Amino acid sequence: MLDALSGAQWFSTLDLASGYWKVEMKTQDREKTAFTTPYGLYQFKVMPFGLCNAPATFQRLIETSLSGLVGSKCLVYLDDVTETFCRTAEEHTARLQEVLDRLRKVGLK
Repeated sequence: MLDALSGAQWFSTLDLASGYWKVEMKTQDREKTAFTTPYGLYQFKVMPFGLCNAPATFQRLIETSLSGLVGSKCLVYLDDVTETFCRTAEEHTARLQEVLDRLRKVGLK
């Protein structure tokens, strides 16, 4: 990842807030996340942290959302997105806006 930043004069790093909670669980899989409290039985409607496949599922969501940009305009590792390879502020601003627009379309902030 550091090699990709070599020579870049401008870059931004984004850490997506609560990204896993933007991934809706399939109805038939929700019971697998069930837990009980003194107030009742509950299950997640969105993907919680701690599921064994959660990181891979989230990585797939990010890479699909940023298809065509990953590797050429940004780097992705789980919920971290680094917009790279920019030598001017104008190029950086345009690429960053493109990444943010794509993430916003799928509800990620």
